[in-house]
Amino acid sequence: MPTSVLSPHFYRDPAHHAQELQGLFRDCWVFVCMRFELEGLVHRGLRVGDVSLLVQCDSQGRPRAFLNVCSHRHAQLCESGLHRGPARCPYHGWVYDREGVPVGIPSKQCFPEVVAEPTRFRLQEFACEAVGQFVFVRVSETGPSLRDYLGGQYAFLERASQGMRGLLDEFREPVEANWKIVIENALEGYHVPAVHARTFMQIDGMDRAEAAPRFFLEDRLHSHLEHAADADWVARFARMESKIGQWPWRFEHYTHHHIFPNLTVTSFMGYSFHVQSFEPTAARQTTVHSRTVGVEFTGARPAGAKMMEHIHADGHAFTHKVFAEDGGICAKVQAGVDQARRPAIVGAGIEDRVAHFQQAYARALEASGPQAAEPAKVHGA
Repeated sequence: MPTSVLSPHFYRDPAHHAQELQGLFRDCWVFVCMRFELEGLVHRGLRVGDVSLLVQCDSQGRPRAFLNVCSHRHAQLCESGLHRGPARCPYHGWVYDREGVPVGIPSKQCFPEVVAEPTRFRLQEFACEAVGQFVFVRVSETGPSLRDYLGGQYAFLERASQGMRGLLDEFREPVEANWKIVIENALEGYHVPAVHARTFMQIDGMDRAEAAPRFFLEDRLHSHLEHAADADWVARFARMESKIGQWPWRFEHYTHHHIFPNLTVTSFMGYSFHVQSFEPTAARQTTVHSRTVGVEFTGARPAGAKMMEHIHADGHAFTHKVFAEDGGICAKVQAGVDQARRPAIVGAGIEDRVAHFQQAYARALEASGPQAAEPAKVHGA
């Protein structure tokens, strides 16, 4: 009988959670935002592991990630979330340009070295790369390129980014469960009949054949599945295309991709994409950041545009209902894990993506090695 390779204490122990933040989340490439969210004079505050970051695009439009700490007296530059205007220290008013260089210093005559060589005092920087619209950060100074890290998922994210035009829906909500519990819940459909009887079980676009879902587990870190759309439903949808127009990447299935450690990207037929990151807030709490991203349509008629508005609105309502159902059951799983002493049982076939994630996690945790008390080095230090 297959059992989990992870001990229950990995899902509940605060000391182990701290080790994850200081090791695994520093070594991996972690998704932080969509590139279109950084357009214009804006910057975003966020965390990767236990490191507070400020992310923005430089003057060439390239995403950059900086330590969210003023070079002057170490005040935090911004709170979590999106901020308009340049990065400005709330303590003494130092202003930083798009490359993280201090360019606005009150009483600058008191800082002759900074005025003479401002680039020496730019914000500390971390590795930051984008594939299409997806921006990732690696806190560790050394490691693979983003392309090498993503493997086959690189091409998927690049293709999915074609025609992306902005957010249709967004929310950030806490789930009272460890981030790995929430990820594992997202990776299996075994719970759907019991938990989602009034949501997933009611949708009519999916092929109900038992063999319809196909798992792709070749990558050591990442996985995805494809679930064929119902042929009759696809035919009905095709008849609407003269009104709704065309979009950049049409496929006739539902796809669910997990990019290790904590990003999922899903879509049905490619007319929008659901992007979820699972932020490890605490040992027993996860913050789910959910984005529904729209794509461009060409040749749409006004009536077709209205039809898509209704389809997207129904999709948003569906997403929020499913999230509430998943959040409730994950909290119950956490309550059980808090009492568990034996490893969990992982079903063969039906829960293969859970087993794949656990194996990837175990390898990544081992690769991060003994957790050093010293903070990782950063670019630009």
